[in-house]
Amino acid sequence: MIIGIDLGASAVKLAALEGDEIVLTHYEHGRGADVPALCERLGLDLRSAEAVAVSGLSARRAGLEALGITPVNVPEAEAIGRGATWLSGRDDIIVASIGTGTAFVHAKGGQFTHLCGTGVGAGTLTGLAERVLGITDMREFDRMAMAGNTNHVDLTIGDFVEMHGILAADLTASNLARRNAEATDSDWAAGLATLIFQVIGTMSLLACRGCGAKSVVVTGAIADTAPSRANFARFVDGYGLDYFVPEHSACATAIGTARCVRCAE
Repeated sequence: MIIGIDLGASAVKLAALEGDEIVLTHYEHGRGADVPALCERLGLDLRSAEAVAVSGLSARRAGLEALGITPVNVPEAEAIGRGATWLSGRDDIIVASIGTGTAFVHAKGGQFTHLCGTGVGAGTLTGLAERVLGITDMREFDRMAMAGNTNHVDLTIGDFVEMHGILAADLTASNLARRNAEATDSDWAAGLATLIFQVIGTMSLLACRGCGAKSVVVTGAIADTAPSRANFARFVDGYGLDYFVPEHSACATAIGTARCVRCAE
């Protein structure tokens, strides 16, 4: 068994692989997690593992040396790219890895290049949800966002002209710029979600055009949510790019961390 651990800025993700089979994935919030205690709680014997691999911003604080285990340190861009390509079955892709912020990686032919990143990500969305709406339960936020109407909070191109070149009238001209006293909390939730996912979608689009890729694989804990899928579907319709959220997207980088060890054998 190979265990891959992704220790990020605000969450720990873990995956256990037997050959090409994913036998366990685990995600939980919290920085600086006690990895040995977490694995014990999950019933994983770290000492009997074939290898333990770590990646992420907090990888150096995994605490495995206390158990006499020397982990394999995997570069984060490689873990992101390998996890996304393996889970999606695709190559020559842009990976939008949504964590606290968002990283963009070009994966092609077993080469993984970190292109850029943005501070806009899941951390931004949770912070805005709490500050603007007083919501800390993101499942409730997702339900509200799907019930809301962004036309009540956003300005669209159609508010100014019927069409601008090839741009449709319903495209966003300015996020959260409509001064509408009747907008509901659900409308604001929809607007906040749209703001975050449009930033990520637009940066993915530009990355594709810069690299010649035709597909975006979106990973991270908020990738497989209804607001995420709804917003990325608009990019598919508007720009013809393929946006794909794979199974196990929340733990994709942890899976990629383990796969890096397997592929190095």
